[in-house]
Amino acid sequence: MVAGLKKMGWVMNEVGRLYSPVPNLQRQAREDIRVDDVVIPAGTNVWIDVVSMHHDGALWGDDVNEFRPERFKDDQLYGGCNHKMGFLPFGFGGRLCIGKNLATLEYKIVLTLILTRFSFSLSKLLPFSLHHAIPQAFSRAASNISTS
Repeated sequence: MVAGLKKMGWVMNEVGRLYSPVPNLQRQAREDIRVDDVVIPAGTNVWIDVVSMHHDGALWGDDVNEFRPERFKDDQLYGGCNHKMGFLPFGFGGRLCIGKNLATLEYKIVLTLILTRFSFSLSKLLPFSLHHAIPQAFSRAASNISTS
């Protein structure tokens, strides 16, 4: 039953994109990698800034900082990102987070329990704004990376 809650999966993915559970990933270059005019030698440790990547307008579009779960409607794996490695809330490859499936299941069960037992409304006494800003540390898009 929980597996069929597609919209809840969209919400979870969008929350994971906007508020990544992992701020960065570390990998080691197996071979020389060229990024624009910079060569990263084989054996160099490389840090991937997941938070900046998840907030990169070149990858996600002009609405990058808006909460839009429906961006995962037609593309549940990448969320409409312009690069297949642009959405990494649990990492990727052989070092993908071992707890990804457990975290996904637990999220859906807990959220279902909360939503069935409680009701929510915004207070009329407090001003409310959805505005938030996340600084972008890097301006290079992932499409500029090549290996040699």
